[in-house]
Amino acid sequence: MDQKVLMTQVWLNNTYSRRSGYIHCDEDGATGNGTVASLISALQLEIGISSPTGEFGPATAAACPTLNSSSTGNIVKILQGALWCKGFSSADLTGKFDIDTISGVNMFEMAAGFSGNSTVTPKIFKGLLSTDAVVLISGGDSRIRQIQQALNRSYSDYFWKDLNICPCDGVYGRNTCNALLYAFQAAVGIDEPNGVFGPGTAAQAGEHNVALGSGQTELVYLLQYLLYVNGYNPGSFDGGFGSGVESAVMQFQNAYALDADGYVGLSTWAALLVSKGNVNRSPNAIDCTDTITQTWATKLKSMGINYVGRYLTGYWPISFSELKAILDAGLNYIPIFERSGNDLSPGMDVTDASYFNYYQGKQDGEYAVSTADRFGLPRGTVIYFAVDFDAYDSEVSDNILPYFNGVKNAVNASSDYRVGIYGPRNVCTRVANAGYSEKSYVADMSTGFSGNIGQRIPSNWAFDQYYETTFTNGSERLGVDKVMASGRDGGVSSISTIDTARNLSNRILMQYGVSLNANFEFNQTYTIDTSAYKIDYKVALSSEFSPIANPAQTVTMNVNNGHYEETSLSSASLIYDSLSSEVQTTFGKADLFNASYSLASTINNGTVTTGIAISNEGMQFDAKVEQAFYNANGISQTLITEMVFTIKRNSNTQESIEAIRVQIPNFASQAKGILGASAFESISSVTVTAIGILALVWGIVSYI
Repeated sequence: MDQKVLMTQVWLNNTYSRRSGYIHCDEDGATGNGTVASLISALQLEIGISSPTGEFGPATAAACPTLNSSSTGNIVKILQGALWCKGFSSADLTGKFDIDTISGVNMFEMAAGFSGNSTVTPKIFKGLLSTDAVVLISGGDSRIRQIQQALNRSYSDYFWKDLNICPCDGVYGRNTCNALLYAFQAAVGIDEPNGVFGPGTAAQAGEHNVALGSGQTELVYLLQYLLYVNGYNPGSFDGGFGSGVESAVMQFQNAYALDADGYVGLSTWAALLVSKGNVNRSPNAIDCTDTITQTWATKLKSMGINYVGRYLTGYWPISFSELKAILDAGLNYIPIFERSGNDLSPGMDVTDASYFNYYQGKQDGEYAVSTADRFGLPRGTVIYFAVDFDAYDSEVSDNILPYFNGVKNAVNASSDYRVGIYGPRNVCTRVANAGYSEKSYVADMSTGFSGNIGQRIPSNWAFDQYYETTFTNGSERLGVDKVMASGRDGGVSSISTIDTARNLSNRILMQYGVSLNANFEFNQTYTIDTSAYKIDYKVALSSEFSPIANPAQTVTMNVNNGHYEETSLSSASLIYDSLSSEVQTTFGKADLFNASYSLASTINNGTVTTGIAISNEGMQFDAKVEQAFYNANGISQTLITEMVFTIKRNSNTQESIEAIRVQIPNFASQAKGILGASAFESISSVTVTAIGILALVWGIVSYI
């Protein structure tokens, strides 16, 4: 607890608590946003603002007086309290602009890059009334602090009303990034800098070029600052464009897929200043929600486009014929995964942090793999999982990182596909640094995102999405996002459906702890036989399929676009209720229902049929999965995978159950994690085994 801060808080509350509009602060001796808001609201009351807000906006800036050694009263006490809260010594709250107050003011001004002149202008007062540090903090960079001080000293008159003065803490962030843009606009002659890199700024950037030996000292200073904050050391900040600056420029240009010629024109200035860069530069890739026809694929190739990003699933999924058109034109396909439309359960919002968690990541990873397999995408393909909103740093920690951990675990467990991420710079960087993604597809055209402002482009960026536009081809129009490819990911250049059926069926069998026989052939029955139980399985095309078992009691869940038909729920309940208690208990404890629940995540369109029967051999659990896939000719076919689990009559039932549980991964815990504890416990009135069959049905809802 800081006693001087506490003194300030007590004085504020005692003095202003009866004044309408005053914002009360906690009396805890700790400086924070609450205390700053109290100080500002007190200032606003003193200068006659009728409706205090606790924010130092344009009206406060206009009404705020300049304080000096002749100033007295409560407004000086507010200044003195602000100095204490900012960490600078002052007099106690005397209300006199005395020598101690002058000392504190001068120390603050010099720390912020100004000359100490014993005067508090509205700009200085606003700088004091914030939580931004003006001293080097732990982890800060002294050279970045030098840049921040220079920006305040030379350019703060252009940006303080909009931004406040620049913090001088040595950390490159949002305010410093914005201050650099204001400074650049002022340096190139824009009359009223506004911090927006629009057409006017782009035009001036194109006219103010610098290169080796340039005598434009002011611009070279800013160039040196911009290179440094973006991670490229230009040497000393001296305003001279020497070989060190040229080398740093070329490194930057090369990293951002610009012409690495050392010449700083529009494209380099723009890339240094804003995430989207020069929106008029020619792309070598695009992404879109519109369907790419053969005509458009040919046109795109002729325009110099080499890559096309399209969604695997959702509202705007790519089709097999579209994929074939893209590849036939010599374009490479970039798969992007994001749920939308029928892929989403009610209440889900993929643009909200609450969607993202570990279990959702596992579901999405499995769903993406099964979809990629259906198209015959080569193993090793990078699939980009989308974070299509401005996730704050805390949301990245609490939601996004666990989600991508789940994605990676699911993808690695069942395939050789690789995990990429689509999202703002900060999100991409943090997920990559955590080891959960290999490549980044950067959402750079959202220049206002906190995850893009003041953030360097991820070092593993493969695609840089920077501008939304419309291409025309005669009377046809195609809405696209311009994208620049770095060359780190070649995308999909060819597909093969030879192994598609094997991969899909093997993923189903894996849910039950079974792998395809090494000499696998279609429509052949394979058996795993033990003294306690037996597993029979086969895989066949629907036109050739003959079932292993035909139980009298079955329930079929229809899966459409990753969701089951809701009528299946009541059907499943009726079938389950009709089973004997012995059968219910046996198969419930063996987790066979929960295994069926888990396999649902691998089906896009098809059915899951389960049945239970008593045969001469013993009690049987039968599961048949029908799913669609494309053959080598692009024709949709239906693949059927059947598994029959038999607990033998003469075996010890409990031992058989335990043996099957060893064979099958424990899906009960997955079910609870995926549905959520509250959802799982909400059906506690049903028996534990009933939960198993309901999980089978609910699995289609949540898991696909």
